[in-house]
Amino acid sequence: MGCFLKLEEEEMAKVIVKAIEGECQGGFHKIGDEFEFTRTSPGGLCLGALGTILPYVRVLLCGGEFRWAPQKTKTRIHCPDPKGIVLEIEKVE
Repeated sequence: MGCFLKLEEEEMAKVIVKAIEGECQGGFHKIGDEFEFTRTSPGGLCLGALGTILPYVRVLLCGGEFRWAPQKTKTRIHCPDPKGIVLEIEKVE
């Protein structure tokens, strides 16, 4: 569990994941869908997208950042499906 055991609830970051472009091959998601992560994952996020974004979400939840990104606490990840959606992952205050 790493940082999840060390941080109190009020210290945990909140991460919002948004579908911002593309087309969900499975028909599960549409542009504008949002998912909020704290200590638990939200319902309704397909397993393909969840498996892809989870490492990035965990970095932000534990206080890390993306050194390669212009905005250090925001990045975009493409779903693994060929026609998949692009998900924007951002730590919010």
